[in-house]
Amino acid sequence: MEQARNNTLPIKVAIAIVESAGHVLVGTRPAGVSLAGKAEFPGGKCLSDETPRSCAVRECREETGLIVIPRGHLVTTIYEYAHATVELNFWRCVLTPDLPDCSTAQQPFRWVSLQNLNELDFPEANGQVLSILARSAVS
Repeated sequence: MEQARNNTLPIKVAIAIVESAGHVLVGTRPAGVSLAGKAEFPGGKCLSDETPRSCAVRECREETGLIVIPRGHLVTTIYEYAHATVELNFWRCVLTPDLPDCSTAQQPFRWVSLQNLNELDFPEANGQVLSILARSAVS
């Protein structure tokens, strides 16, 4: 495990990149939290006994009301913000087969086409996964 400059371990976070019919599920960080107003994918801190894969599914269900199936690990990024160092574990996910494409999610989450992701203001730590998604939008 990589250590931050301040000698503490990064906060382990799992993020669900939920894809459906050429779209990805995106929300907006609320006022009063770090990085407020920035675009975000569903996700959150891993519990002590939880794998990032399981955490991505749980956090997505809690934040969006949608149940997803993880299809594979995309990338892990360690990023040092002024407020914290985070280890972001991005998981490519799909909706369960019983849900229609682009099922309605709880606010503030909505479906954004892969081609339009670059128009949103994401935190810097999302740069690598956004590049991966941009390449998949072209292919």
